[in-house]
Amino acid sequence: MNIQRGNIVTYQDKPHIVLHVYTSDFIEIRKIQEGYMPRVILVHKSEVTVQS
Repeated sequence: MNIQRGNIVTYQDKPHIVLHVYTSDFIEIRKIQEGYMPRVILVHKSEVTVQS
């Protein structure tokens, strides 16, 4: 699975955008439609699905 910055991924059945990809197979994501204070989440690549 090739995940890059800017990709749209599904995490817990909701679309998120990839903000940063770490070499340790972790990525930073945030919800696409999040309100005023967007929350950044650190997850392992295996926990998300890339949307095509």
